[in-house]
Amino acid sequence: MIRREVMADAGKREGGKGKDCTAVRPHRSPFPVPGSRLLRWLVLCALVAAPACSPGEGKTAYIGAEVFDGTGAPLLLDAVILVSMDGHIEAIGTPDQVPIPRGATEIRLDGKWVIPGLIDAHTHAEAWTLSRYVAYGVTSIRDVGGDQQTVMNLRDQVLLGGILGPRMYVSGAVIDGPSPTRETATSVSSPTEARRAIDQLTLLGATQAKIYTKITRRLLRPLMDEARELLLPVTGHLGKVDAVTAARFGVKTLEHMTGVVEAASSNPGRYYAAHNSFFRGWNLVERSWSELDSATSDRIAHQLIELSVRIVPTLILHETWAHLLDSRYTERLDLSGVPDSIQEAWNVPGLVRRAGITTADFRAFRRSRSAQNRFVRMYHRAGGTVAAGSDSPNQLLAPGASLHDEMAMLVRAGLLPRDALLAATRNVAHLLEADSIGVIRAGAVADFVVLDANPLEDIQNTQRINRVVLRGTAYLPEDFQEGWQ
Repeated sequence: MIRREVMADAGKREGGKGKDCTAVRPHRSPFPVPGSRLLRWLVLCALVAAPACSPGEGKTAYIGAEVFDGTGAPLLLDAVILVSMDGHIEAIGTPDQVPIPRGATEIRLDGKWVIPGLIDAHTHAEAWTLSRYVAYGVTSIRDVGGDQQTVMNLRDQVLLGGILGPRMYVSGAVIDGPSPTRETATSVSSPTEARRAIDQLTLLGATQAKIYTKITRRLLRPLMDEARELLLPVTGHLGKVDAVTAARFGVKTLEHMTGVVEAASSNPGRYYAAHNSFFRGWNLVERSWSELDSATSDRIAHQLIELSVRIVPTLILHETWAHLLDSRYTERLDLSGVPDSIQEAWNVPGLVRRAGITTADFRAFRRSRSAQNRFVRMYHRAGGTVAAGSDSPNQLLAPGASLHDEMAMLVRAGLLPRDALLAATRNVAHLLEADSIGVIRAGAVADFVVLDANPLEDIQNTQRINRVVLRGTAYLPEDFQEGWQ
C-alpha cells in the first residue's frame, strides 16, 4: 500500500505523464487499523504530549515559608521555592509570581522559615564529620588544612556522589616554614620551594592556599607572587608576619584574626620570636588582645578594610580556648554528634598540659575576649567582611553545632542576627568566589535549611532545624543521627 501511494504521488509530480495510480488504491476504512499511518501518527502525538500533561514531573515546590534568601533583601513572605530535578532552584517568589506546575511534588512549610544552606568558613574535615555538618544545616565547608591526600579524596568522593556530605572547598596541606608545627604541612625554606608549593596546590585543584605561622616576609613575597600569577587566593594563619604587612603582600583573608595584635604592637619582634613554638606564640597573642584599646583596634580595622581583607574570627575557638577546663562551659556545648572515641582522643587535659596553659593564662584569655569582640564589631561596622567559621573538629568544637555557636558569638559581639546569618552564608560564598551557594535565588543550587522558628528574632533559632535540603533532596536531621557513634 505504501508503494502504491508513492507511485501515485510520483505520477502527480510528473503532471499526469505517468500512470494515474489513484485509480487502483484500495478502499480506506474510516477507522484506523494496526499499522496504518493514522494510528502511528496518533501514537506519536500521545508520546509528545505526555510530558506536557505533567510539566512538573520530578520538580518539588516548597510552599508557604518565610524566606531569608541570603542576598540582603527583605524577608520573602509566603514564598514558593520551585526546585528542579537537577538540584537547582528553578524559581522563587510569591504564589502569584511562581505558579506550581502540574505534577510537581508540593511540600507545605506554613509557619516555617527558610535560610540558605550554611557555609562553615574554617574547618578541618575528616570522614566522620561530613554527615554531622549536613545534619546541622551546613551544606558547604571551606577546609583550611589537613592531610592533603585525605582531604582531596573526600572532596572528590562527595563531588562524585560516593559520600553524602557538604560541598568541599579545600586548601590541601598548609604551607609553613622550616620545622613546621603540623606533620601534614608542606614545609618551605626558600623562595623556590615557596613557589613550588603554590604550583602543587594549583595542580591539585585547591580552592585556596593557606599559609601558617612560620612563614616569614622572605618566604611570603615569592609565594604571593606565584599565587597571584596562578590566580590562587591565599589565606593566612599568621605568626611571623603582621596582618597589615601580609595584606599588602596580597593575603586577602585572616584566620582567627591572626596578625592583628602584631600589627598593633610597637615591638612585634617578640611575637615573631614566640611563634618559633606554636603554643607559646598562640598563648602570647591570646593574652595580649586585652592590651588593644579602641583607637588602635579601629585603626587596624580600617587599614585592613582598605586593603580588601576579610576576616574569619572564629570567636567560638577563642571562647573555647579560654574555658577549656571550665565544666560549666563545656556542659553547655552540643557534643551529641561527636563519637565517644573522638572525644576521648581530644584529651583536653593533655592539650592544656602540652600548651603550657596556666590558671593565670586562662584569666588573661577571658579578659581578652571583650577586646576580640570589639575588634569584630568595629570591623563589621566600618564595612569589613566577616565570615563565620568554627575550626571544627578541634577540641570541643563539634562539626555543625559549633558554627551555630559562632553565629551566636557574632551576635554577642554586636552584629545583628541578620548579619550573623550573612556571615555564615553570603559572605563565605563571596570569599570562595562562588555565586551559586549561600543564597536562595533562581539558578542557585538547591541547598537550604527549613527552621521551626524565626532566626532574625533569635539567632539561636538556627538550631531548630526542621529539614535540610542538599542538592535538591530533603533530609531530616534524624536521617543522619541514626548512624552516629
